[in-house]
Amino acid sequence: MYYLTMDEERAFPHDIAVLTHLRGYPEELRRYSNLIKQTHPRGMSAVEFLLKRPPSGDFVEAIARLVRDGEEIVTAVEAAEMAGVPPRTFLDEIASRADFPAPLYRREHRAAWRRAEVDAYLHGAHDG
Repeated sequence: MYYLTMDEERAFPHDIAVLTHLRGYPEELRRYSNLIKQTHPRGMSAVEFLLKRPPSGDFVEAIARLVRDGEEIVTAVEAAEMAGVPPRTFLDEIASRADFPAPLYRREHRAAWRRAEVDAYLHGAHDG
């Protein structure tokens, strides 16, 4: 496992934010961690390196772009934790409702929403 130094955490805050959003997605987390291992010693942000490439529509790329653009997001795993249910239950029984906020990104079980919209929905600020 690669551990970030305090200097890296300060120099690459977007990279840290992307890492936290990838919790619960082991394959994506592994790939992104490997990218950090390659870019940080060169003084480069993994987010910026990733987003300089042609767009692929990949989940990690989408999370990196949303973080870089300043969106406060939650992934399906994070939203499920907010709702107190497993991710599959969240996706099948909550996020699939017609009145649930539209995701900023969704592909299979990988999804991201605006944090404020999910929070408002889960705390009753919806019609359901």
